[in-house]
Amino acid sequence: MVVARETVGWLSAEPRGAGPALRATVLERAGQAVALTLLSERSRRNEKRQAETALLHELRRPWNVDEDSARRRAHELGIGVLRHGVLSEAAPAAWLPVVVRWERPGAGPLGEHQGGGAVPDALAWALGRERTTALAGRLGAASAAVLVPLAARTPQDAVVERVLTAAEQRLEGAWRVLAGVSDPESGMIGAAARLDEAGMIAEAAVSLLARDGCAEGGPSQDGTVADRAARQDAARSGSVRSGSARRRCFRAQDVRLRGLLAMLRGDERVQMFARAELGSVLDVERHEDRELLTQFLACGGNKSLLAQRIHLSRPALYGRLARLERRLGVSLDDPESRTSLHVALLIAEVEGC
Repeated sequence: MVVARETVGWLSAEPRGAGPALRATVLERAGQAVALTLLSERSRRNEKRQAETALLHELRRPWNVDEDSARRRAHELGIGVLRHGVLSEAAPAAWLPVVVRWERPGAGPLGEHQGGGAVPDALAWALGRERTTALAGRLGAASAAVLVPLAARTPQDAVVERVLTAAEQRLEGAWRVLAGVSDPESGMIGAAARLDEAGMIAEAAVSLLARDGCAEGGPSQDGTVADRAARQDAARSGSVRSGSARRRCFRAQDVRLRGLLAMLRGDERVQMFARAELGSVLDVERHEDRELLTQFLACGGNKSLLAQRIHLSRPALYGRLARLERRLGVSLDDPESRTSLHVALLIAEVEGC
């Protein structure tokens, strides 16, 4: 049986004394009844989702809404702390601002027609499975804003991790889901004001996920100096993986410098800084220079260690580093220069240069 171009199940009838025409009529009428019921449920679900999205946008620009009315409207939508499966009349202890991002592995962010319905439905299902509620609304083609009501002493990140993990399982691995989380607030309006911060953290986490994909088995597996440095940098700066399980919930302290640069992606001033620092090293024909610089910085400026790592004699290495210094116009022995060059390389990586 197909409803709204989606197969939802099968109907069958046992041939007990009824002719083919009667069985066909019974199945047709039963199918129509089921289809109408499913369409009605979907319509109610869509209306609720639209009401939640409208409330979220009002909370982010709270000109005509106050805290009491916002909580009342959320309660009417069935959003609040559940106690023994029943919506409590008591106000939540806090509201946790979360921005969820999703993408198809290896394909970048999805268009609205691809993941727009399936992922929010999976998130709603996962929230129900976790026996919690949330005020959720779409932010774009591949992201959603969520305010999670919390009871006292609720393990915040653990709840978000379980919901995201369950949603991915529901999606059968078709989409990868992660979230940026900001600090909880006692009021809905205060929590909504932190959604922009949560969104930037989620965007930075997407960058970290892409970086780890290259470092742990993604497109770059040729064993070059840059690849080895990326793996070492991933270990130092905080990978999105923890053991064999991929992390899905991120806070500001998790994304660190790379996260900050991801938040500044596209800023012409940042791009100008990277070009000024690296110059011709960014050119394709200078790929070996870029690899050498990346590995030199990964070794903390230790030339002896670098010579061992790239299997090059020290005199030959010193000659290559001297030529690199002349191209860069700075001394690689200067700690501030090394710091600036490292940041410039991270910018180039985040920008895809």
